[in-house]
Amino acid sequence: MSAELIMLGTGSAFPCRSYNTCFVIQTSEFAWMVDTGGGNGVLDRLRLAALRINDIRHLFITHTHTDHILGVVWVIRSVINMARGIGFEGRLNIYGNSDVIRAIDTICRLTLLESHYDMIARLVVYHNADEESHINLPGAEVRFFDCRSEGVRQTGFRMTFGSGTSIVCLGDESLTERNKTEADGADWLMCGAFCSYADREIFKPYEKHHYTVRDVAAVAAGCHIGNLLLYHCEDRDVDRRETLYREEAKEYYAGAVYVPLDGDRIAIE
Repeated sequence: MSAELIMLGTGSAFPCRSYNTCFVIQTSEFAWMVDTGGGNGVLDRLRLAALRINDIRHLFITHTHTDHILGVVWVIRSVINMARGIGFEGRLNIYGNSDVIRAIDTICRLTLLESHYDMIARLVVYHNADEESHINLPGAEVRFFDCRSEGVRQTGFRMTFGSGTSIVCLGDESLTERNKTEADGADWLMCGAFCSYADREIFKPYEKHHYTVRDVAAVAAGCHIGNLLLYHCEDRDVDRRETLYREEAKEYYAGAVYVPLDGDRIAIE
């Protein structure tokens, strides 16, 4: 079974030249979407990736920050609109911790028509990652864990395919000494790297509970990680970001480093 990573967005909370970080892991058996960005722009990002709402039956939300969760109401609204016609059958599975599920329900209750909100019960299945430590998808197992964030409560996952290949997502949390055990041994690690170390005084990542490329790479050097993928980045200079971040990361980490742009597709299996 092949698996492809589709980056819908790679930017941080206030992007100028990119969309908020969210992505899809797509196989021949399922599409697993992670986060939705901060608004209805997620629908255009799906369109540009040639993904339909019907393709997305598994949606994982890492935490309740606006740039990760607010787009979910547009996905749910699209499902409702399609269900009122002839375009959607079955259920949309949404995964997240209890804070995430409570926030999604509140947002939908306050912003959707009452008649539309009432349809959610038959169209959406919520899976509480606090209670369901793992789930099985066709050809893959997904295990949830606490990212040990210093800020908002954030949930990550390790997806392991039948071949044994694994991909770990820390949400927008950076790899740190607090969560490196969860990432150890991953073939792919996806995590936040807010800016280069040289730009730390400009973007002040530490004030936002984020870390620099150098910080992440230095921790990754002590883990058994095959490929390090960095996102949730400032986008002042997206044209040079990949080169600059890779050069900084390679000073500390010997594995492969990816710094994708919005719309990039990467084969992971």
